[in-house]
Amino acid sequence: MNKTQLTLVFAILITVLSFISCKKDTVSDPNPNQALIEQMKAVTDSIIKNTKVPGIVALVVDHKRGIDWLYTSGYSDIANKLPMDGSYNFRIGSNTKTLTCTVLLQLVDEGKVSLNDMLSKYYPAYPQSDKITIAMLLDMKSGIFNYSEDMPVFMQSMMSNPARVWQPQELIDLGFSHNFYFEPGSNFHYSNSNTFIIGKLIEKLTGNSLETEISSRIFQPLGLKNTRFLTWGVGLPGNHGKGYEINNDNTYTDATEHYDISWGWAAGSAYSTPRELQKYVEALVRGDFLSGSLQQKRLTENFYGRPDLWLGKITYGLGIMRCGKSFYGHGGDLAGCSSTMYHSNEKDCTVILYFNTQDDCPSALLFLRYLDILFGKDY
Repeated sequence: MNKTQLTLVFAILITVLSFISCKKDTVSDPNPNQALIEQMKAVTDSIIKNTKVPGIVALVVDHKRGIDWLYTSGYSDIANKLPMDGSYNFRIGSNTKTLTCTVLLQLVDEGKVSLNDMLSKYYPAYPQSDKITIAMLLDMKSGIFNYSEDMPVFMQSMMSNPARVWQPQELIDLGFSHNFYFEPGSNFHYSNSNTFIIGKLIEKLTGNSLETEISSRIFQPLGLKNTRFLTWGVGLPGNHGKGYEINNDNTYTDATEHYDISWGWAAGSAYSTPRELQKYVEALVRGDFLSGSLQQKRLTENFYGRPDLWLGKITYGLGIMRCGKSFYGHGGDLAGCSSTMYHSNEKDCTVILYFNTQDDCPSALLFLRYLDILFGKDY
């Protein structure tokens, strides 16, 4: 889906969902929490009804209001008409970037690397590495080409040989084989290549695999049993439903175990469950992983946004996204899934969303509608 199509989908669905929500607002309900839940349920079901999204899992935990709502709508398996299941594992796509970038920031806290270090200190052979800081890799301002936007090599290979196992260096080199989008530090462009370089830098600095560092620094301390960083393979471990690609004739193709996840590695290879992702994003935003000063910097500095990015409502910082004034997290989209995770310390509220397709409607749209329902414009 290109940017024009995506903008059109956003505009149409916001109109539809706003209408549904406004209708619901006119209904008196003695339980204010139940009224909010009914509105969120209505807009969730409307996406299943009005788009090609097969199924949705939604988790909203508003600690201040006492809301803990886990809801499923639609199918996890279309052919067998199996309903969505809120306990299933699912791929979290680019939410993985927060894992990789958090480990790198921990290494900053430990004095092993500085945000102001030039990339040339570690990889002098990379083009323009003497102009790229570590911070520019984290906040997507390096200008390095996104390898997953390469058509002749990457996209053609994904179509002709989806089970190909990619080595991280292959994809980094592919990114550098293209011209830079802009002079380093002068603009913003979301690029998986940045996070792959961060992943390789973590391995260089620690002498361990990225998988080991993420597991020992994040998963194990949080006691996450159903969350894992994958390095390769087409399979999705544990209990899970199916993820679908939508074809031009509006039929579905099962993409669950089709593409080798090595192509996402540091930028998108992890999986989780709604409850475990809730636990992680709350710890992430609360500041459990970093020093107070670095966490403060992460939540306040380097953010970039513009009207054509995420409806102008979401900005990008040091390996983390911000929505409004207080919600922080990320989104993740890859073949067969779209997911969103955000938490607000101020509101003490967490939203986790999973759609089992990427192609027709982004999960970020439903997240924004939930915020409107819960907080109006005050978030």
